[in-house]
Amino acid sequence: MPPHPPIERQTAPVELSPAAHSAPTRLFFGGSFDPPHLGHVALPQRVAKHLDQAHVVYVPAARSPFKAAPPAPDQDRIDLLTIALEGMDNTSIWTQELADAPLNPDQPSYWADTWASIAKLDLPGSNRFLIGADQALSMHRWRRYTEFWRDAIVMLRDDAASPATLIDQLAALDVWTQSQLDHWRSIIVPVPMIDCSSTSTRTALSYPDTRSRPIEGLDPRVQQAIIERGLYQSQKEN
Repeated sequence: MPPHPPIERQTAPVELSPAAHSAPTRLFFGGSFDPPHLGHVALPQRVAKHLDQAHVVYVPAARSPFKAAPPAPDQDRIDLLTIALEGMDNTSIWTQELADAPLNPDQPSYWADTWASIAKLDLPGSNRFLIGADQALSMHRWRRYTEFWRDAIVMLRDDAASPATLIDQLAALDVWTQSQLDHWRSIIVPVPMIDCSSTSTRTALSYPDTRSRPIEGLDPRVQQAIIERGLYQSQKEN
């Protein structure tokens, strides 16, 4: 058996849920989930079905190397995600990145370390992780991407580029060989377009006149918890 990839950050190992541990296939989905919306819930389920009902493991991000710190505190993001996933049997939340963050102050969370932590768990079955087309196109800039990129599954929205166009875009980067492009082609899963985003949701939540109205793509239970906790309010309200 080849040695596990190195973990460069300090880490405090977090166990997976029993259901995730015993699943034949796990689909890890990292993100800020700030806040979680319909796309975060529905699209991974579509891909999980494509992978013979894989267990979806949500991985709330600490500080992404490509983003500023999340607006909402970590525990609030976990709680909101828990509410959004209520009633879904084949999902769980894994807080490894958040557990490691205090041990690595002011350092971003690299997926290479997260994926190496997963490898170190020596789980049965197979492990894949979920990304969007934009992340596929930037994968060559991810730290130590050669260690894990083949384990990706790419969500490609049906209103965006076709699989052939995405492959052409990857080829134009002049980074990937033909055999690697063939692999990329094999891991693309079309998904429906869901018109919501965390950014637009936070914007709607920041205004008093839209904050209390139903927000498209936001679970009403999540919205109620956000209001009760006073999250995502404008600076003037705070």
